[in-house]
Amino acid sequence: MQALKRSFSSHYCVSSLGGDRLHTMYQPANAAAMMAAVKFEKPNAEDYSAVLDLAAAEIGGPLASLDEIRRVDAYTDASMWVIRRRGQVTGFLAPLALTGAGRDAMCDGSFDAANVAEEWIAPIGTPLAGFYCWSYAGKDQFTRGLLVLALRSLIDVHFADLPFFGKGTTEAGARIMHHLGFAAYDEQPGLYWRCRSMMDPAMKDTTVGEMA
Repeated sequence: MQALKRSFSSHYCVSSLGGDRLHTMYQPANAAAMMAAVKFEKPNAEDYSAVLDLAAAEIGGPLASLDEIRRVDAYTDASMWVIRRRGQVTGFLAPLALTGAGRDAMCDGSFDAANVAEEWIAPIGTPLAGFYCWSYAGKDQFTRGLLVLALRSLIDVHFADLPFFGKGTTEAGARIMHHLGFAAYDEQPGLYWRCRSMMDPAMKDTTVGEMA
């Protein structure tokens, strides 16, 4: 009985999803259209400072240094998206596309969210093996509603065949992850994950959005 439980651990489930692969929605034009549909856009040069200010106000601290945020987003061209209302940034979403090495680092606890190694993250248009919800915040209820909509769209529609990871660093963030169906990652306390194709029995043994 103990062996059976161990066989179906979170690590076993994530490993069974396979490695890096190209994905139709992780391409420049497709990604921009996908995010625009949920009211997100790429930040301009001034927006990164606004993102840090918003993170400090809503989360209690920045997700990383300003230089680190700029570096990671410049490398992937897809790691920071903002919501703008009346010309002001009112929310942001920072999904990191993970390589197989990044996914492994996430699962074994060696991933450092403040110092992200380039081998862990996939530039847009290249193969990926999952996503890490690096950070997200909204300053009002309307924006937070758009954030949940965007996350659900990414996790359960466009990338339903890939694992998403997150950490409940705030009470509000933990509630959002619970609402979205994340489960505790057994081997790493404080880490949560979701993969719709793995967790929804109706979608098992299907491929969603992969490129031929």
